[in-house]
Amino acid sequence: MTEPVLVYLKMRALAEAPQMLMHHARMAYSYKMAWDHFGKPWPDSKREAPFRQLPMLVVEEGKQIAQSGSIIRYLSNHLGMMPADPVAAAWVDSIFEATQELFMPLNPTINFAVEDDFETKRTNILSALPPRLDDFERILDRNEGGFLVGKMPHYCDFGLFHHLDLAHFLDDDPLTDFPQLAAFMQNMRGIDDMAAYLQSRPELTGVGVRPQLVIYGRPVSTGLKAN
Repeated sequence: MTEPVLVYLKMRALAEAPQMLMHHARMAYSYKMAWDHFGKPWPDSKREAPFRQLPMLVVEEGKQIAQSGSIIRYLSNHLGMMPADPVAAAWVDSIFEATQELFMPLNPTINFAVEDDFETKRTNILSALPPRLDDFERILDRNEGGFLVGKMPHYCDFGLFHHLDLAHFLDDDPLTDFPQLAAFMQNMRGIDDMAAYLQSRPELTGVGVRPQLVIYGRPVSTGLKAN
């Protein structure tokens, strides 16, 4: 297989779960910012991407896979990490879709909101989060395997880990009342190559004030442009 290329932008959002999964599976890949991949600013490149949005995974013969859910499902199938039983596969997928419902409040707020806007959104998110967390807490409690389905991580686990990881930018300990979720986060940090990925990815700093990613040792503002 040609080494895939994951194309995205300067933010910690939709490209995280696929990268965690690929690192865990020790699958070689390249990560490129949109302007590096297309050779021009992202606004001028949108028509070259399916549906004019990212992330995008480029695979054999330059074929493009769009939509973050489609990307991670493709990777799971390719890497043999999809349950063979269709009912179990559907359950994994339904949990993943539920984790993605956390995207809209968390990802834009953490990556872009500042000052009063950030504080307002932070308050609203923290008040709305407990019922959603309780849903995942109950799933973990019923499974008893340390992960969402069975005794190994599936793509839904990476989706949940990413969003709970972001929630820590809003509250130092958002999982105080959710012991199963707290244990889940520890379990995920302990899977093969997860710690290495978390340590090597660009650090996200200045959340709520001036969000920046530290890329090659240099802080750069989050966003859709190279500079």
